[in-house]
Amino acid sequence: MRIAVLADIHGNIEALESAWRSITLESPDITVCLGDLVHFGPDPDECVSFIREHSVDCVQGNCDRAAARGRRTTGDEFVNSHWERLADGVLAWTVENLSRTNSSWLRGLPGEFRIEADGAKMLLTHGLPGNVAGSLPENAADEVFDLMLSRNACNILVVGHTHRQSLVCRPGGRILNPGSVGGGTLPSAASAMIIEISRQRGFSACWLRAPFDFDSYRKSSRKAGIPEVFTRAVELGRDPRGAWHTTDIRWRQRWAEQ
Repeated sequence: MRIAVLADIHGNIEALESAWRSITLESPDITVCLGDLVHFGPDPDECVSFIREHSVDCVQGNCDRAAARGRRTTGDEFVNSHWERLADGVLAWTVENLSRTNSSWLRGLPGEFRIEADGAKMLLTHGLPGNVAGSLPENAADEVFDLMLSRNACNILVVGHTHRQSLVCRPGGRILNPGSVGGGTLPSAASAMIIEISRQRGFSACWLRAPFDFDSYRKSSRKAGIPEVFTRAVELGRDPRGAWHTTDIRWRQRWAEQ
């Protein structure tokens, strides 16, 4: 069985369309999205409509939940408090620019998706199982990874949220993260994943890099009034919630004032 995994689209329709073209070439049996279709990007409604129109199985991310419920914050933690306030403003804009139909669809998404095939028990979630905004540290003790697999009755756990590609291998299974389609993992490119499970060939996973039209994305972001710092994060392939994207003091000052 071949499974395509998308995560953290964040209102970036250019990246989503590019990622979709890449995974289609891999002829997956099923495509699953790990949530966060919206927030930070200029095309939240278009991204939700795309996922719905292509009948992609999807779980709810913390940004989806916040936007669908009209909340003031997503629950994300930011290194920079000013950027956090900017993000809250983008969330309010996102709420206003989602159709009622798509907002209702986001509200009804499940928290997890399970697949059983060829001896594999796969669990797919946005954050940690049972904690949509939770992040599993990549440097956690081995016992933490083992417990995460055993407690959730799976031997393959696939999570998003952190925007970081990762693979942890343990005797009891594997924990993977596909990275972000449109929120900043690879510079001006979408990140996606193909997982293959076979009784004969075992398990394999590969990450796909799908460049997209960043200039078009930047124009849309500016037209929508998205703060430049979030657009720059996508250009550089950095998590917008994370630390400074450069050691250049001029850029630091410029971003801090946005």
